[in-house]
Amino acid sequence: MTVRHQLTLIGTAVVLAAAGCSAGPSDVGNGRRSAPRPATASPSTTMHQHHHEAGQADPARSGEPGGRLVVHADEQLRTTFGILVEKFEAAYPGTDVLVEFGPSARHARHIVDGAPADVLVSGDPAATARVVDAGAGGRPSVIARNPLVIAVARQAGPVNSVADLSRTGVRVAVCAARTRCGDAARSLLAVRPAVAVADGRAAVAAVQSGRADAALVYRTDIAAAEADLRAIDFPAAVRHADQYTVVRLGKGDNRTAADAFVAFTHSALAQRVLSDEGFSPA
Repeated sequence: MTVRHQLTLIGTAVVLAAAGCSAGPSDVGNGRRSAPRPATASPSTTMHQHHHEAGQADPARSGEPGGRLVVHADEQLRTTFGILVEKFEAAYPGTDVLVEFGPSARHARHIVDGAPADVLVSGDPAATARVVDAGAGGRPSVIARNPLVIAVARQAGPVNSVADLSRTGVRVAVCAARTRCGDAARSLLAVRPAVAVADGRAAVAAVQSGRADAALVYRTDIAAAEADLRAIDFPAAVRHADQYTVVRLGKGDNRTAADAFVAFTHSALAQRVLSDEGFSPA
């Protein structure tokens, strides 16, 4: 066989190979499914790559919030944070927020002892300071305030200002001693309660039922009871309102999601939710 003949055979083989490669698109155009190409990635591989590109599996690498986020929050925020967590998870579908509610002092003790958590939301300044002073958390920032107010009926009555609480015959409902609203009321005003009740909800109910002319409660107590009452602010309560702060914890496993959650609590959406639940703006 001559060299020229050999080259002719090789050229023919190349042409046939090229024709075979072009058969795939031709088959698709004719409505027939072609066989899968060996070089194409499997569906599982494609999903795995897209998962990382979307930032759902590894927020630390991708910079996108995702994964499990552990939040320790004050018991007083239970209802409000139930709403906020739903909205946060909707904004960041790859996140799973777990919230443990309870007294801030207990949260602080557990965090200082090394409990795994990413964020602390506290209404107790001493508890927050304990976490920060121990180096377990960053700088706290205020997300809401909850002032004590005078709850009265909508229609005109004997109480229209803080001075009216001292008038003879005025029945004032105050939470029991050693409760949050009870201690706050007694520290701010020298009022003799005519109606002693267990908590803020009971104080609100006393006004609603007519057993009391007014009640010293937190603004959130009125919102929680969905009571059609009027809230009267007074300067001392506004100055000494409970402050709720958020702190990103230094030992948390999910810093990316924690930073996003802290920022979210300051957002207009979160602030609107807090306002709807009776809190004052940060």
